Amino acid sequence: MIDYTEDWLLPNLFKIHGSVAGRACRFAAPSALFALGLLILDDLDPSVRKSSDFDTFTSGTIWSAMTGSLMFTIGFRTNRAIARFWEGTGLLHQMRGEWFDTVSNCVTFSVRARRSKPEEVKKFRHTLVRLMSLAHGNALEEISDYQFELTTIDVDGLSHDTLRYLRDAHENFNFNKVELNLHLIQTLITEAFHEGILEVPPPVLSRVFQTISRGFVNLVSTKKITDTKFPFPFVQLLIFLMVFFTVLTPMVLTTVLTNKLIATVVTFMPVFAVASLYYTAVELENPFGKDANDLPLEHFQAEMDNCLLMLLHPDADTVASIRSDCCMDFKDLIAKWQPSTFLKKSNAHSASLRPSALQSRIDKVRHQAWMTKS
Repeated sequence: MIDYTEDWLLPNLFKIHGSVAGRACRFAAPSALFALGLLILDDLDPSVRKSSDFDTFTSGTIWSAMTGSLMFTIGFRTNRAIARFWEGTGLLHQMRGEWFDTVSNCVTFSVRARRSKPEEVKKFRHTLVRLMSLAHGNALEEISDYQFELTTIDVDGLSHDTLRYLRDAHENFNFNKVELNLHLIQTLITEAFHEGILEVPPPVLSRVFQTISRGFVNLVSTKKITDTKFPFPFVQLLIFLMVFFTVLTPMVLTTVLTNKLIATVVTFMPVFAVASLYYTAVELENPFGKDANDLPLEHFQAEMDNCLLMLLHPDADTVASIRSDCCMDFKDLIAKWQPSTFLKKSNAHSASLRPSALQSRIDKVRHQAWMTKS
């Protein structure tokens, strides 16, 4: 995804960037050249357009009605495209959060067992991190329709039996890679629990399986964006209206504008703007590809891997504590660290509830009630 910061925008403001502007020019350039051709034709023989009944289509009413219909349909498609784009990025972040929470919980639950079974805990954690990184990478590859081949954390570090099972199950039986990985993760967690690596009660451990499930549900919800295309009849209608707009706009504008340069530019701009809106909506409808405006899936995988590697840090089991000489007196902490703005609001609220003020408010309420009864 492009980082549209000021440093990028200023030097590239007038450059045609990406496929949207290029495809929009396919509509705008012919329309502008058509306007120029009509004006040249008028200079050669002004009676040609009148004799060919072109004036019938240059009515402002026809052009306005067609433009209104076109802008309504493009606006609807753009609105749906942006909704799909935001839903897609939201679901991806939720999936990542749920699956990271799975690994983080398992690492935390294995802290106590590290004292008695350090090697078993270390092997469990490294296996879990590799499987979860692989599951997350396979999930991103799947929703992008395998346009990416993402790098995950040390897949070769998994055992040969594990890698052979994953390869054979996918190639021979076409089993889903993500579902295979999640099944291996749940099997690994269950085995670790029975071996005493995860020293937590079963109801607490069930939270781990819930986060795995919620993450997978988010993935399936994301896949509906790639699997469900925009209705084709609606696309046909939009293309027809855009072609009609591209032809009709120069015919209408050249009846008002006689300067060839101005007519060409003025014709180009509205057609270019409408076509750009259309192709922007086309790109946003499926944000899981390699277009300039698609989501950065490689960056998402890198962030997930960085979070997982954090859990393998030698000091990841550090239990936070305080210094022996730190302040533990509540009044001193309040006096020193409570924000002054909060104190002002608190004092103002307290002043409104003083006995005299409170009594006057009670008297006012009673008076209003007495007046109502009267």
